[in-house]
Amino acid sequence: MRNTLAIARKELNVYFTTPMAYVMFCCTTVISSYMFIAFIQQYTRYSIYAMKAPQMIDPTRLNLTDLVMAPLVGNIGIIFVFVMPFLTMRLLAEEKRQHTMELLMTTPVRPTEIVLGKFLACFGVVALTVGFTLLYPAMLQLYGGSAGAGAPVEWRTVFSGYLGLLGWGAATVAIGLFVSSLTENQAVAALVTFAVLLLTWLAGLVGHGAGEALQQVSNDLSSITHLRGMAGGEIALKDLLYFASLTVLGLFLTQRAIESQRWS
Repeated sequence: MRNTLAIARKELNVYFTTPMAYVMFCCTTVISSYMFIAFIQQYTRYSIYAMKAPQMIDPTRLNLTDLVMAPLVGNIGIIFVFVMPFLTMRLLAEEKRQHTMELLMTTPVRPTEIVLGKFLACFGVVALTVGFTLLYPAMLQLYGGSAGAGAPVEWRTVFSGYLGLLGWGAATVAIGLFVSSLTENQAVAALVTFAVLLLTWLAGLVGHGAGEALQQVSNDLSSITHLRGMAGGEIALKDLLYFASLTVLGLFLTQRAIESQRWS
């Protein structure tokens, strides 16, 4: 554990002494803020239309959680598809490019400790980024009191969505870490990671229009399906297992890749 924490501290120091973490914060915050404003404007339009035509839209069914926070969580998940490759591309590829991987492998540090240390550091940056976006439901809670009766924000649903977002973040880090362990070229690592994450996100389209069995399998493989379920307030075991399985599989494959390099 001591070696794992030492590696994690070293990686965090790299993230925060270079622009990488700050670019992650800025990109995610700026894009999600734009989406947050867009969803609020959409909620406002629906509310006005509901007041003018209550027979078409039931005003009691309009709430900030379902119309603002739930879709926002899903869209933050899409942002991760684009920014996570750049956050993970250097984790092991840079070690191999600078030939420090051989030096690291000669120290009394196990491959598992290397993998966990780098994963924890990167996931820490992701968790901090997700934490920044909690400002959105906080602002809705403070200023959305006139949006309807009761509490403006259903916090159970919000925390369910954020739990799914952290699960997806952990999975993207594990996938990016594995891809980074396969090459010393950071650009290649970023491109391949993006392709894998995008395919995972859009897996549900594979079975579109096909048989029911294939459609169900493709939906089960799609990360957006599981994230949307949790963003809607449903914490299902299958969703938790999906993100946990991707994370564990990515870390396991990374550990095996590093172990193979020790003996190559």
